[in-house]
Amino acid sequence: MNLHLSNGRNMKLSFRILFIFLTLASGYSYAGCSNLISSATLNFGNVIVQRDAPSNSAISGLIYGVQQDVATCVDPSGTGVANGIVSVLSTAGSYNGNAVFNTSLNGIGISMGVYGGFYAGQYDQPMLAGTTYRSAGWSSGPPTRTWTYQPYIQFVKTAALATSGYINQQIAYYRPEYGSTNFMAGVNSGVIPLYISGTVTVVACSISTPNLTFPIGDVPVSSFGSTVGTTPAVAQNTQNLGLNCDVGANINVSLSGTQNPDISDSSVLALTGQGGAGVAKGVGVQIVYNGAPLMLNNRIVLKTSSGGQETFPLTARYYQTRTTVSTGTANASATLNLTYQ
Repeated sequence: MNLHLSNGRNMKLSFRILFIFLTLASGYSYAGCSNLISSATLNFGNVIVQRDAPSNSAISGLIYGVQQDVATCVDPSGTGVANGIVSVLSTAGSYNGNAVFNTSLNGIGISMGVYGGFYAGQYDQPMLAGTTYRSAGWSSGPPTRTWTYQPYIQFVKTAALATSGYINQQIAYYRPEYGSTNFMAGVNSGVIPLYISGTVTVVACSISTPNLTFPIGDVPVSSFGSTVGTTPAVAQNTQNLGLNCDVGANINVSLSGTQNPDISDSSVLALTGQGGAGVAKGVGVQIVYNGAPLMLNNRIVLKTSSGGQETFPLTARYYQTRTTVSTGTANASATLNLTYQ
């Protein structure tokens, strides 16, 4: 009987020891990082590059990808967690204080960074000149942190001759860490590749006459008549549009501007300040090529280039829009949109 009671006390004591052990174990947290995505891709669409853009010049603005939660890091010891971006590309120099890296296309480079942060708020964090990585956030406070980032790139022309083409390549990786607030000094549990995808188009022509001015001068009202559509021979001026093109470039042009409200003809431009004091009435402006006026927002083919210098004579002329014309200033502006295929 005494032996039985003694065994019962031992069993009870053993149960209490087990309970205390389990309680302590349930309060313990491991240190490490868990990636929330396997990879990220920034789709940049189509970037247009002017053929005569100088080397080491920006050929796009900042292009942002999708903002995502990329990883969660835990460090109960309080030594800290950190995260950032590391380039996998070869360096090509620098632009505007930021590192530039080569892409898979000759003469086409990129700078890169992430939009993110912690205590100072969210902001752009570029990879600086002379570096191949950028810390994008750290914490020594609460042991668990989730990193949210939005990648961005900017295209830079790195050579006089650049190549068109499709880009689909890894440019960098995110590196979540624990055990240190200094990026690249902590323990990494696995990186997250960052890719870019899209097309770069280097246009086939350069423009030698970026601005055209057509000085028509003073035109007597008597040069017009009483018929809508009159285009006096003395009220026109011709200038040459100059291009330098690759062999086989298909040169297209369209005209954009404001249509004259006096008339339904979409080839007639409104005057600057039309309807205001001191502005002529009953007249608009047409741009004519090869004997035909250019219609607003209508693309036409100029020619297929044989290579080298190309010249296209364009004529600006006044066009009567009412049965009577009154004196005043008669200026107009428009944009010629040139595309090449």
